[in-house]
Amino acid sequence: IGILGVDKDGTEWYQVTLGGSDGSAHAPRATPGRVIGPSFAASEVVDAVEAILEVYRSQRAANEKFVYTVQRLGLDPFKAAANATRRSTAKAA
Repeated sequence: IGILGVDKDGTEWYQVTLGGSDGSAHAPRATPGRVIGPSFAASEVVDAVEAILEVYRSQRAANEKFVYTVQRLGLDPFKAAANATRRSTAKAA
């Protein structure tokens, strides 16, 4: 899970990316994560990450690493869960 902070007119916003890898032994191919949608307001980030992790916990295969679960399922279930937590950016989703 990658989180990139951006400033829009003096307000904090965060882009969430999934599926990236640093090329270490845990995920040998280095790849950038993919943005799962419009930026989240600062007040939404924790809930969005918790929702993403809940999808992982409920959908992973035995001992499956997060990156492999994302690759197997695709972004859609994670994106839907994160977007369901939006409050102030609900219209942007």
